[in-house]
Amino acid sequence: MATTSTLEPKPALSVLPNADRKQIHIVLRQPIPEIRAGKSMLLDVQLRNDSSRTISSDATQQVMLAYHWANPDGSYEQFAGKRTKLPEPLSGGGQCNLEMRIIPPAQAGQYELQVGLLQEGISWFETNDPHHLQKVTVNVLAREFASIRALKKLPRYAEDRSVQVDTPPAIFSFELTNLCPFKCIMCPRTNNMTRAEGHMSFETFKKAVDEFVLLNPEYARNQEVWLHGFGESLVHPEFAKFMRYAIDKGVNAGLSINPLMLTKKVASDLLDAAPAHLYVALDGHDDESFEKIRGVPNAYHKSKRRLLKFLQEKERRGVTTRITLCMIDFPNNRQSIDELESFWNSQEGIDIFSAKPFVNWDGKAEDVNLLIDPAQKPKPRQEKVLCDFPWEKMTVSWDGHVVPCCFDYNKKYTLGNINEQSLLEIWNGEKMHALRREMMCNKVSNPLCAGCDYLYQDIVP
Repeated sequence: MATTSTLEPKPALSVLPNADRKQIHIVLRQPIPEIRAGKSMLLDVQLRNDSSRTISSDATQQVMLAYHWANPDGSYEQFAGKRTKLPEPLSGGGQCNLEMRIIPPAQAGQYELQVGLLQEGISWFETNDPHHLQKVTVNVLAREFASIRALKKLPRYAEDRSVQVDTPPAIFSFELTNLCPFKCIMCPRTNNMTRAEGHMSFETFKKAVDEFVLLNPEYARNQEVWLHGFGESLVHPEFAKFMRYAIDKGVNAGLSINPLMLTKKVASDLLDAAPAHLYVALDGHDDESFEKIRGVPNAYHKSKRRLLKFLQEKERRGVTTRITLCMIDFPNNRQSIDELESFWNSQEGIDIFSAKPFVNWDGKAEDVNLLIDPAQKPKPRQEKVLCDFPWEKMTVSWDGHVVPCCFDYNKKYTLGNINEQSLLEIWNGEKMHALRREMMCNKVSNPLCAGCDYLYQDIVP
């Protein structure tokens, strides 16, 4: 039985008077004419305190650096980016140099970067001093892998594509295991997955990775390739071996994890493997709210402690893995997101906080459908199929079966098995041709895709 717990009380903040705020200045010490979309960078900043007060990022003041991205028309592309703490208290009359991590917008374009200070939970300094912000125009370039899609020139509508695909196959994700100790209410695995459970063998993984890298090295190197599916990959006894092998072969490997799994050994193995990107899923704000979403009692505070230790060790080792802290954005989690977004944004080692869009997978898990916020339902159906997964990528299940979509929690549409066929044979095999033909004819009836909310959407979450 879960016990009710609450957030730890916060110490009272000492509010800095406006007269002192106006005497604290920021200098950007480097030009940034351009930056790559989605790729974080460290910005060299000087902070000068001409006031008579000491400022700090400790619990009594919580003065932090942060930033906004503004569009040319003055609207905000992003307001309140990642926080950066002062390395130590800065006394009156002193100055310090520090590096703050900034994350550019996801879309290419010209933006204005606005760097400023805030007192967490009180206000931004620019609220009463519009001249406080340091502004610089930045050209955000498209992601490095954008050229891959541009070269293929895939038509927007399925009806304009071909059954036979000449571009090489890509792997969106490898399901290392479909075993999981969690009972998440938003995951169809909990109440709807009926297929056999197990761990992927290294032989299966090696064959799939080797063929993938040989056929499509550019995609493997530049796109994020996920090593998880409908299970918690950290329960696989050899997850680190799989991760290291993929990375050594040139795969831009990423992983989604639950921090409760970060025991000392698992955390060390994960840092040794050093994936390119980690999505860390931590929902709720106390044990009770966590259990209601993730189905495990007395686990939130343990998860939080393990994650903070992991982040400290990551920084100590200098591991460059990008960390996204995710909370599922649906009504059951809204209070927790409101209370904890600023906390996670300010943690050293967290690159970005994400209120992750809620997904109802293939739309056939009725218990999951009941959790959808009506205001966040996908847009009404269009007239023509837009889904491009069968022309873009595939997913490899733990037993080697290949499916066309990461939403396929029950292997409702298998394309083949990597243990018995090559990726090329599967990529342009009879089952894949039949699936593409359904979408091209705008008559989708297979048990996986029929009725999917995202079949007629431009963007799949």
